Amino acid sequence: MRRRKRMMEGLDQDIREHIAMETQDNIERGMSPEEARYTAVRKFGNVTRVKEDTRDVWSFVWLEQLWQDIRYGARMLRRSPGFTVVAILTLALGIGANTAIFSVADAVLLRPLPYAQPDRLVTISECNRPNDLSTRNEVAPGNFLDWRDRSQSFEKVAAVNLMGFSLTGDDRPERVLGAAVSRGLLQMLGLRPALGREMEPTDDQPGANPVVMLSYPLWQRRFSGDTGVIGKSIRLGITPYTVIGVLPAGYTFPESDVDLWVPLEQSITPHEMHWHSSHYLDVYARLKRGITLTQAREEMNRIAAQVKRENPDSNSGAATFVIPLQEDLAGEIRPALLTLLVAVGFVLLIACANVANLLLVRATVRGKELAIRLALGGGKWRVVRQMLTESLLLSVAGGCAGLLVAGWTRQALLALKPESLPQFNTIETDGRVLLFTLGISIATGLLFGLIPALRGTGLDLSPVLHSASRSATAGKSAQRLRKLFVAGEIAISLVLLVGAGLTIRSFLQLRGRALGFRADHTVTARISIPQDQYSQPNQVVSFYDSILERMRATPGVESAGVVSFLPLTGHNFDNSFDIVGRPPRSASNRTYALIRFIDPQYFQVLDIPLLSGRAIEAHDRPASSRSVVLSESMAKQYWPNANPIGQHLIVHMGEDQNTPWQVVGVVADVRTRIAAPPEPTMYMPYAQMPYRYMVLAVRTHGDAKAMVETIRATVRSIDPNQPVYQCRTLAELMDETLVPWRFSMTLLGVFAAIALLLAAAGTYGVTAYFVGHRTHEVGVRMALGARPGDVLWLVVGHGAKLALVGVIVGVIAGLALTRLMSSLLFGVSARDPLTFSVVALLLTVVALAACYIPARRAAKVDPIVALHYE
Repeated sequence: MRRRKRMMEGLDQDIREHIAMETQDNIERGMSPEEARYTAVRKFGNVTRVKEDTRDVWSFVWLEQLWQDIRYGARMLRRSPGFTVVAILTLALGIGANTAIFSVADAVLLRPLPYAQPDRLVTISECNRPNDLSTRNEVAPGNFLDWRDRSQSFEKVAAVNLMGFSLTGDDRPERVLGAAVSRGLLQMLGLRPALGREMEPTDDQPGANPVVMLSYPLWQRRFSGDTGVIGKSIRLGITPYTVIGVLPAGYTFPESDVDLWVPLEQSITPHEMHWHSSHYLDVYARLKRGITLTQAREEMNRIAAQVKRENPDSNSGAATFVIPLQEDLAGEIRPALLTLLVAVGFVLLIACANVANLLLVRATVRGKELAIRLALGGGKWRVVRQMLTESLLLSVAGGCAGLLVAGWTRQALLALKPESLPQFNTIETDGRVLLFTLGISIATGLLFGLIPALRGTGLDLSPVLHSASRSATAGKSAQRLRKLFVAGEIAISLVLLVGAGLTIRSFLQLRGRALGFRADHTVTARISIPQDQYSQPNQVVSFYDSILERMRATPGVESAGVVSFLPLTGHNFDNSFDIVGRPPRSASNRTYALIRFIDPQYFQVLDIPLLSGRAIEAHDRPASSRSVVLSESMAKQYWPNANPIGQHLIVHMGEDQNTPWQVVGVVADVRTRIAAPPEPTMYMPYAQMPYRYMVLAVRTHGDAKAMVETIRATVRSIDPNQPVYQCRTLAELMDETLVPWRFSMTLLGVFAAIALLLAAAGTYGVTAYFVGHRTHEVGVRMALGARPGDVLWLVVGHGAKLALVGVIVGVIAGLALTRLMSSLLFGVSARDPLTFSVVALLLTVVALAACYIPARRAAKVDPIVALHYE
């Protein structure tokens, strides 16, 4: 500012000197001093204009004018604190919700994975037909080896198998999740160990010394971050493993809760590594430079077909499914996040419409001020720019307040997060999110500010300047515009409410769905015993027999049983089978069923009804003939018009695959996934097919949660080194299963409620303005004999028309848009007539209620006061 002042002072001095010199020349030409100066000034021209033109050349005038607009706009907003606070809070809701959802979508869908050149990382799966997602399956070890050795499209191909370990060696046995990984996985991701070294090829081979890499959290939690842990030995089960490295901090691949890595080919026998019929590996790869995803897919499908021809009797995977790693990791949560992004975008549109309505009214109130400024020579676009500056001040303030709203919303969202929400990138307010908030704030300011600014400067100056009122009278076009905004708010609110209603109905359908078992008074705990300690089948059976015997003798226990996999957990084990007496199926056309290993009391614990035959009984032991119980859906599918009791099955599982299993009973279906139909299931006695990873289920007479410590103590009394984990009641398991639907339902419901609140506020505002604008007319009507009820109906009828138009448009838009969220629904159509009807009725009632308050005030107007109203 001082520099500008010195420049202007110098300009004044130059002008004075120039005029003085011209005056002196005129005197020398014979003019009088007065005439000489007058002529010199006339020749020089308008001094003020010269100063302005010179200032335009010297300085950034637009910057000065912008600063003037900002200061003037801030003063105007301070003079109307009520308007300013309401507008900022309205925008904060819209901008904050958008920022919160964007921060999650950015971390999951947009921001690249925290690995080197993540766009070249892919996931490879098996499928029956090339690139067929519907038949996607995990990879058999033999197929992985063939892919790794034959493919030319990848720099590296690696496999992972998640498995549990018992970390022992002190008084705190702990169950940890491990990943058996093939060599070079960390290098493929472009990462380096935080400590020590990565696995080398010599580590990942049969007969090598057992080695392990610790996750950073496990290193900190269990070993207190001791750098001397490298080279030391830890016990997983009873086997010592040498610690060779610590994974990087923040590393979450392949799962966020993986605690350690072991070599893949140490955890799988050489014979099993060449199997083509067992599918349990996750395979990842890095594309070579210059190789496209399409080229890699074509090559992998050729290799898969070739491996299939070489192993026709054992290999069921005839093709592959290759997908970018980030798309694979975010696949389940993508539809929900995109739906939420659309929902919060609608909330922001409603907020913009509300603030635009407020600004339209404000422009009308400031009509005389604007008319005077235009009449005194203010350019229209100069005034528009000043009004847009006020709008931008509001939107930026709303954006700043929205950051607080975004923080609260994000915390609530993460508290509701489903397990399918990946955490490979930190969800936070970083520079990208701040830039998004700034951009959306500016765009919002322009969106809701431009139309009111143009309307405010489009006044007919003569009537406004001759009016005694300090405000202008809104024209019919401005009134139509306000009505259009409100009808649009109602329409968008209806779409959001319908979406929320559909997800609520889906959630209720799932929650009330018959699952085939009882969940009350039942607690579960998983136990996984290591193979190196319990190597013989009879040792496994004896261990679980001891636990069951002691638990059943515990006071308060009604029944206790074990099962290999609980329903609803997402963990399944299936296998192919043939029916004795029917032609065996080929490897590519085999029939599969889920397999559950159970004890005789399992059906009693979960109260699963026996439909025919008998259940698994105590005499179903290794020395007796093999017995199997089928689920109802399996019996109906393979024996639709016959009784399966007494039939025999050949199950392609275990070393003795030729010994048949006799069907002894049929039980009711149990849903393994809450949103899927029951799957064919075979229940086998765990004593005849010992399985090391079992879930203990205990039904009690009292509080099931209180039984957890009793279970831990019982297991410790049998084996002090055996940890018990995943302790939860069946009711808690059901709640966890509903998390993805609760996630969508809650957030859509909150956003729909905000939209409904904003739409009601917009309807109230327009109706209140309608009443205020027609107060004189109301007075005339009442003076001529109109009753309060007539006035009430006049005002409510005005609001009812807006609500009706908004509801009709909203229903049409809802029918078109709700189809996009079909993947989030269950048991209800995207065009469910009940939901649309209830929402339309609710929105109409809310709109009429918003109209009733100003209508009631209008009905109580004193005609004398109204006739004198300006």
